[in-house]
Amino acid sequence: MRLIRRILAILALGPIALWLLCIAFVVLLGFGFGCEINEGFANPCVVLGRDLSETAYSMGILAAWGPLIFGPVSMGAGLLWAIAVAIDRHRSRPRQ
Repeated sequence: MRLIRRILAILALGPIALWLLCIAFVVLLGFGFGCEINEGFANPCVVLGRDLSETAYSMGILAAWGPLIFGPVSMGAGLLWAIAVAIDRHRSRPRQ
């Protein structure tokens, strides 16, 4: 049961962490390196001699639309995680 709870915790919190990393990456590129990132098309974004325009565009889409993409997965896994924890606590409760 502990393995199932850990897997569900990763499925619930992993997409949120991925979304936050996308936001941090986009903010770093936008403010730190002066790249323009929007949802329409990939703008040139050269960082340390490498063109990160497609990566910046993809991360920008995930940062902007992350809650709609990752939200249902995180909420569903979070609900299953809560149910698994409740079942585990109910099972471990001493009987009278």
